[in-house]
Amino acid sequence: MSIRDEPHYEITSPELAAWIERQGDQWWNVDGDPLLTSRLTFPCPGDELAAELRRINRPLLVQDRRPHPEGKGEVISRDQLDGLATSLGENVHLIRGEKPTWTQDRLFFFSWKGSADEWLLAEDRETAESSRADAAAADRKP
Repeated sequence: MSIRDEPHYEITSPELAAWIERQGDQWWNVDGDPLLTSRLTFPCPGDELAAELRRINRPLLVQDRRPHPEGKGEVISRDQLDGLATSLGENVHLIRGEKPTWTQDRLFFFSWKGSADEWLLAEDRETAESSRADAAAADRKP
């Protein structure tokens, strides 16, 4: 089944861009979208992804994967996206030990309105932390 056939909402790409910018110095991965992956190299910083989403300026469908989904295609704003995030580690079960940090990364399922292509937008905290550490190390060099 496609996102159109499942509970979902509609959001514009500039609204998604504003939400991404609100997340601060974060990096993101996109998997499965030929449009974005032809324009950017992933993972990429949020500001680069937000700028590209603004340039594209098209509506998106975002799947409502909550336990009791309510989406029927209504238009939402950036303020409503937090509730639609799932996490990469939702289905990770360990026999012992703690889950790795990446299991907390947020994940969304999107499709451009009118397109059959469905894709994932995933937070990449590990790359963001690595990038911050590299920048801090470069600042310390004489």
